[in-house]
Amino acid sequence: MAGPLEESPKPLRFAPVDLDTVRENRGWFLAIGVVSMVLGVLAFLLPFVASRVTAIALGWLIVVAGVAEGCHAIQSRGWAGAGWELASALVQVAFGLLLLAFPMTGKIALMVLASAYFVAEGALKLIRAYQHRGMRGSGWLVFDGILALGLGMLIVTGGVTTAARVLGLLVGISLLTGGTSMILIALGGARVLHTRA
Repeated sequence: MAGPLEESPKPLRFAPVDLDTVRENRGWFLAIGVVSMVLGVLAFLLPFVASRVTAIALGWLIVVAGVAEGCHAIQSRGWAGAGWELASALVQVAFGLLLLAFPMTGKIALMVLASAYFVAEGALKLIRAYQHRGMRGSGWLVFDGILALGLGMLIVTGGVTTAARVLGLLVGISLLTGGTSMILIALGGARVLHTRA
């Protein structure tokens, strides 16, 4: 079994996660879950994306969430889901940096960026849910992935104005559900540890 600081031989594999690795790193899962939930609440508190300042603040929130998730993936390299979590972190950082670089982008460009972000995040979360199948909290990962895909579709079908007005709310929802799924995985690992003790 690869330890948490050892390189994973196949970084983007579809194998089920190793329960021992999750148990050993449950503190990191809990920490990333709490960070994501706090950032989600902050995204909720942002006013509608109608100004340069709000777009920049939202961009920074997304970058911080992506960096935190990336640090968790690197810390837990022996975990089968680490490669996919790192890919998800890179998607978050890229989207946040695009918001920072182009805070006053047109509504159509914002809609396309936001939709692509949520669809990519949803697909990556569903892959991670597949890897966690059978673990406590894995159902929440499925919900998290489907919700992110749904948010991407909502932006596409809701029109250009919807994306511009509620982007902070949608990002907040995504971060809150993502944080909840990480906390549930951490608690599931702790329960298994307690049961086996």
